[in-house]
Amino acid sequence: MGERVGRTTGSGWRPWAIGAALSIGCAALLFFLRQRPASRTAPDDLEEWWRRRERIRANGDQNPQLFV
Repeated sequence: MGERVGRTTGSGWRPWAIGAALSIGCAALLFFLRQRPASRTAPDDLEEWWRRRERIRANGDQNPQLFV
């Protein structure tokens, strides 16, 4: 019997390498996005409400809705 010659072009690893590179890239992006300082993100609605409430109190306005 003759020897079986396999395909040796090396294309079998390419899909794995592309998948690994995409996975590592996405993981790195998520890591860096989570590490951003909180000061660069927009304040949430509750924090803005508290700041507005304190400004109104400091000005002496007596809005009964704010004094809950």
